[in-house]
Amino acid sequence: MGLDGFSEVSRTAGEISACYSQLRQAELRANTWTFACRRAMLRAIDDDTMVLDPGLWVETTTYFVGSIVSDANGVPWISRIPNNLGLQPSVVITAWEPYFGPLTVSLWEDGTSYYAGELVYLTDGDGTSRIYVSLQTGNEDDPATATAWSSTATYQKNDVITYLSVAYMSLIDLNLNQTPTSSPAAWNSGTTYGAAAAVRGSDGVKYTSIAGGNLGNDPVSDGGVHWTNTGTLVAWATDFTGGEGSVKWRQIGGAEFAMGVGLKTLDIIYPLGTGPVSQTSTRNVFMLPAGYLGPASQNPGAGIVSWLGGPSGFVYRDWAFENNFLLTMDVGPVPFRFVADVQDVSRFDPMFCEGLAGRVGMEVCETITQSNVQVGTVAKIYDEWITRARNRNAIEQGIDEAPDDDWVTVRY
Repeated sequence: MGLDGFSEVSRTAGEISACYSQLRQAELRANTWTFACRRAMLRAIDDDTMVLDPGLWVETTTYFVGSIVSDANGVPWISRIPNNLGLQPSVVITAWEPYFGPLTVSLWEDGTSYYAGELVYLTDGDGTSRIYVSLQTGNEDDPATATAWSSTATYQKNDVITYLSVAYMSLIDLNLNQTPTSSPAAWNSGTTYGAAAAVRGSDGVKYTSIAGGNLGNDPVSDGGVHWTNTGTLVAWATDFTGGEGSVKWRQIGGAEFAMGVGLKTLDIIYPLGTGPVSQTSTRNVFMLPAGYLGPASQNPGAGIVSWLGGPSGFVYRDWAFENNFLLTMDVGPVPFRFVADVQDVSRFDPMFCEGLAGRVGMEVCETITQSNVQVGTVAKIYDEWITRARNRNAIEQGIDEAPDDDWVTVRY
């Protein structure tokens, strides 16, 4: 293949494209690769549990940080940048990354402490809802309660606060004691600016007008003719897409903005012996996270050194995996570690890349060359590199911390 990759019009590109995704997933699932391990906090399914429903990515829609969309194959992606317009998921990896978080969304409960990455929803009782993702662990804030600006608080980029009953979003990190009303509005091509008028350029920098009658001159590309570049980043903006609420939460869906995610009901037939978490006589059901390919060790190289050989606190797990669900007597929440369907090649271990290339070569060698002579040679290359990769990965993974022995526990 050439520089065009899978999109190249050639027989080689077509053959590799047809098998690459399946082989990549098979190799990721065959081993607990540390580079592919992710964690998600899972909560047991209950009567009010809903399911995340990302909308299909639309080229003409502007997405914000935290927007979750679905591609044509149903794979969910989360936006990494604000004003994300026309950048296709799986193609522009600087703008999107695969979403590996929970797929179930719980009704927010007062007094419950939530973990970073957990999803909750609020309902107004009129058939509409608002969906939020927790940005912190130990989060007990009401997602819908706006956080008032404080001169002593340090805000991070995309934090939303209110000042004089107006919502503002922070445009910078380490935003300390910057009064929101001191931030100028974005430059508007249809506005005539007077001398010394301040605007926010598309690069986020503050510009001041050199003279009056300043119309239609973009400050970013003006070259200093009509605008002075102050070199200072604008701290706050009112023209943002998102929801108003606690800075410990980010709203990612709701009636306020159409480009957010939605919810759908969870029509589940509980496996025998299980039920909703409120039913204490049965085991609980947890939906596995997005991008799940297989379970990983929950205590990799934990390194727990118990005092005088006493119990470490680890217990045997009763986990069973059925139909994309985890069944267990655990009430949760469960901090679940798993092998994820990582697609960004730049995040692969280099040795894994060599092994995967060999596996793809084995698959397409005979078809492309019309001969089976080279298959054995490619197979040796694959065996060599995948073995090296697995050995190195085993060193990084470390040994699992064994559960406590019952005899040691009762003796202690």
